[in-house]
Amino acid sequence: MNDHRSHPPPKPDWVRKGRGIGPSVRWTFGADAPLTGLRLARETGEVLVSDETGGLYRIDRRGDYSAVNRLREPIREIAWSDDGQTSIALVGDSEIHLFDRNLKEQWKLELPVECLQIAIDPYGQYLAVSLADSGNLIFDAKKRRVAGFETIRPLKHLCFLTSESILIGAAEHGLICCHALDGEQIWQEKLWSNVGEMATTGDGDLIYIAGFTHGVQTYDGEGDPIGSYIVEGTVNRLASSYDPNRLLASTVERHLYWLDADGELLWSTTTPDDVRRLTCDPFGEWAVCGFADGHLICLDWSRG
Repeated sequence: MNDHRSHPPPKPDWVRKGRGIGPSVRWTFGADAPLTGLRLARETGEVLVSDETGGLYRIDRRGDYSAVNRLREPIREIAWSDDGQTSIALVGDSEIHLFDRNLKEQWKLELPVECLQIAIDPYGQYLAVSLADSGNLIFDAKKRRVAGFETIRPLKHLCFLTSESILIGAAEHGLICCHALDGEQIWQEKLWSNVGEMATTGDGDLIYIAGFTHGVQTYDGEGDPIGSYIVEGTVNRLASSYDPNRLLASTVERHLYWLDADGELLWSTTTPDDVRRLTCDPFGEWAVCGFADGHLICLDWSRG
């Protein structure tokens, strides 16, 4: 296996030439194929990465991989519990795989309908799957079905909140909604833009939508629009800290922005490759940027 980590990581020109309060580089990592997933375990600071060859990597806080698995088919999406104990992967059109902390597969579930997205709750007790036919299913960690519900549009984005057993979902266009663990709808609101990514604070008081040309749209915990952060370019990727301290956004034009809670720009740069995934630590001190070609970089503002 390749040496995925850079020892020590140099600061690339695109990071050094950024404008504003620039970060240091904590680590870099290279997957074996184009990136398909990037998730953070908030409690441990570890990162879970997947690629198109079916590679699944657990990366520690130093940037070393501490567990690896390789599936026979490409991984489309991944989700990870906050304690780092349980992860799930969407493989092929409709297979859900569940793994333990060491990335050893515990079970596999094949659904009869194409799956769009997956999510897992912070404690790894429940997982949600959205389907292409607008159905949505919730299972427990023992593969038992807990609930099912339908939405007016298929949900492409899913996220469990930390403080309550609540699921936030968004369609690619026209819908953002909130459901309880039993599938009951808590609220539903219309969206007026396409959605490239959805991110929430830990308790769901703020919900951020990457609205492409509409910028970063912000909603409160009841689904009511608060406003939007307008940046240069077409916003398609987002990551938020647990508390509303920091927001990381990237655009189709390869701009990368580091914003504070009020949407004020703290740092910006232009990346050399398309950003595929972003994640941010709970306190807003560092973030990981994952590129389409499989390379990742951990940008650290805590050492400034």
